Amino acid sequence: MMNRQFYQFWSDVFSGLAQGQKQLEEITTWMHQGFTGADNLTELFRRCYGLAPSGTDPSQALRIWQKAIADFQQAFNQFADQWGWVSQAEHQRVLDKNAALEEKITQQQDTIAVLRELLAREGLGHTELFQHMHASLGEQSKQFHALMESIKNAYQSESKDKSRD
Repeated sequence: MMNRQFYQFWSDVFSGLAQGQKQLEEITTWMHQGFTGADNLTELFRRCYGLAPSGTDPSQALRIWQKAIADFQQAFNQFADQWGWVSQAEHQRVLDKNAALEEKITQQQDTIAVLRELLAREGLGHTELFQHMHASLGEQSKQFHALMESIKNAYQSESKDKSRD
């Protein structure tokens, strides 16, 4: 479930987008740096999530800060999933998988080329394929003729039985 603070944060960010691409880059950098490094974004985050600037017990303040970040990241991931966005990590995983598959394809194409060369050198390439097809068609033809002969015989036998009656 989305949280109110998440929407408030992004509402304020998008309201300020008139500043241009620089702010989007700043947000990306800020999130990659663990929500630090951009004081204006950190202050906006603190305000939206109701975090006191300081003065609380440091260990408790750290736990509250980490929980707010975790809540924000969970809401962001849910939001991203709803819009069909893919994380950089997932995108990189797909790129790596694609590169590995392209390497495998290249290796397989090289193997196929070597095997074709060997078949051609041995004179087995297309000739063997055509011989196999010719034999298969010959066998199918024999089976078809046998079937037709059996139908003919059954019909003739039935005709003779009817003529005797």
